[in-house]
Amino acid sequence: MAIKNNLDEIVNVDIEIATPGSSDESFSNILMVAEAPDTENATAEIGNKVVGISQAAELSDYGFSPKHQAYIMATVAFSQSPAPDTVYVVVRKVVNDEDDENLVYESMTEVLNRAAEAGGWYGIELSSTFLNKADIEETIKWTESNKKLFGFTFVDKELPVSITNYFRSFAVYGGGVPDVEEIPAENYHISIAMMAKCFGYDPGSETWALKALAAVSPCKLSTAMKEYCDDNNITYFTTYAKKNITSSMGGKVLGNEWIDTIRFRDWLKNDMQERVFNLLVLNQKVPYTDDGITGVEGKMEESLKEGQKVGGIAPTEYDADDNEIPGYTITVPKSADLSDSQKASRQLTGCKFTVKLAGAIQAVEISGNLVYA
Repeated sequence: MAIKNNLDEIVNVDIEIATPGSSDESFSNILMVAEAPDTENATAEIGNKVVGISQAAELSDYGFSPKHQAYIMATVAFSQSPAPDTVYVVVRKVVNDEDDENLVYESMTEVLNRAAEAGGWYGIELSSTFLNKADIEETIKWTESNKKLFGFTFVDKELPVSITNYFRSFAVYGGGVPDVEEIPAENYHISIAMMAKCFGYDPGSETWALKALAAVSPCKLSTAMKEYCDDNNITYFTTYAKKNITSSMGGKVLGNEWIDTIRFRDWLKNDMQERVFNLLVLNQKVPYTDDGITGVEGKMEESLKEGQKVGGIAPTEYDADDNEIPGYTITVPKSADLSDSQKASRQLTGCKFTVKLAGAIQAVEISGNLVYA
């Protein structure tokens, strides 16, 4: 009979499994705000919930018909390539239905707050029923204060909102479709087509201009309408060289910043927070010394390198004199330069970084000369 060699009697090894924290922030999922299901077999299952679906047909399980706005939005979203894995839907509740023609809904703030509690989404799209000035402007303000991204489409000749100094909402013109008696229902949701497609790329690796979209119709714009859209940071979906794509100078939020820059900034902030958080949590102690501060610096650099890898941050480049131009720089304090009171607080301040955005080329000007040989 073999004798058990119990090494625990000599060397006792106890291994603790350290699990890193993970943020539930998403920069790729869309929330659709829609009316209640419209069919007789509608279930009460959706109620106050935020429901995730992986294809439009799943909405029929909750009583949404193919003509319902939620179904149309989902169809447009899942028609894109790349397509989202999941799209979320929340029902905006009716608070007064005495008059069927003038239903009174809960405020946009209420429905979005309710959806925010569930989490897991980043972009917002509204049913065409809610594409009016009051609801759009309320959503714009909510989006700004809650650090999400909101897209809306309009089909009239002018922007339906008067507030344009916000940096988390973008507008798309979906009118001017040739050879149709009325605007296709899908064209009220070109904005969700853009989100569905561009959310399929890593933050920082994409632009939102010059993108081919499925399930929506291109617009034929007059010169004046093109100028109006370009001057007001409005994207449109049109035809260039027989290819249907978003406008060359499109992809901006109303506040005149690129959508991809806003999304990349949000991702970078979350990624760096998560890395530094895990440094503090997974170590028994991070000392308030140069070694501990260097550990924080290292996590900052990990995040910036990842941002550089996906293309949001410029690589190291060189000028004409071969001087190095780094894509990012990091500065952190030395332990010796911090006061005793700062160290006693156990709060490290003065960690900074500067990033050179990679940007993107969306239009090119070329000049040349023809000469006789």
